[in-house]
Amino acid sequence: MLNYLKAFSVFLLWAFIALTLHYYISNNYFNNCNLDNKIASKTNVIKKKLFLLTDTLNNIIYSFPEGFTISKNNNTVSSVKKFPNLIDSIQHFLKNDYTKELHITGKYIQSEIKSTQHINLGLQRAKFLKQELIIQGIDSSKVKVFEKISNFSYKNEVFNNGIEMNFNTLRQNIIDSIEFEITNKRIYIDFVNDSLVLTKNLLKYTTRLKFYLQKHPAKKVSITGHTDNLGYFDKNLIIGLNNANTLKDYFIKKGIDPTKTKTFSKGESEPIADKNTERGRTLNRRIELKIN
Repeated sequence: MLNYLKAFSVFLLWAFIALTLHYYISNNYFNNCNLDNKIASKTNVIKKKLFLLTDTLNNIIYSFPEGFTISKNNNTVSSVKKFPNLIDSIQHFLKNDYTKELHITGKYIQSEIKSTQHINLGLQRAKFLKQELIIQGIDSSKVKVFEKISNFSYKNEVFNNGIEMNFNTLRQNIIDSIEFEITNKRIYIDFVNDSLVLTKNLLKYTTRLKFYLQKHPAKKVSITGHTDNLGYFDKNLIIGLNNANTLKDYFIKKGIDPTKTKTFSKGESEPIADKNTERGRTLNRRIELKIN
């Protein structure tokens, strides 16, 4: 019995030594036995991304290991072209969420204020980059510029993280204005060989309508076709309904829930212009969309 207890004690001692060594080696050399270390490791990975584009909730939309380069006492910024797919990311985000805008903040240091007669280099740098984004196709009305005095040092007259970017929410009155246009829309469409002719305005409206319906899931869309007064009244009712259904089918192809849309026709019964002139008849051939 005594020998058994001795053997068991020796076993426990060696087990304790083995576990201690395992923890020490793993924690100090392989860094995989401590949750805090895992979190720290993840943070370090994020820190390695010098440039981050974030949304209003600080979710990372785009990241890159290099930042925008600025030069001391100079308002130029390194080209956006060195960031793969950044333009596409910005366009996609702004296109699919009409409530957001892009903020560009240019950094500068205290000594640069003196050397440039109080010209704000931070703001100039942000404007420089905004202009490049506009050239690349970004809507200028969705980009705002700012400046920020920072505490950094130039290395060989260069700093590699001189610009910050993030998405912000538009003012509520602007969002209300956009949504009023979405919910009360008049569309003029053309057909070639019975196929709908796509335009930039139609594409833009469709994207906004899709986001609006996702934002307001209880809303429904009424699509009403209107025609001119040429031809028979009953036939014009059919033409108006066919046009409304064509637009509905297009919306569905673009991902809009078919249960959210209903089509109607007023034919020639509700003109908005002189039905006895060609211009007036052109204006009367329309589709009205109401959301409620």
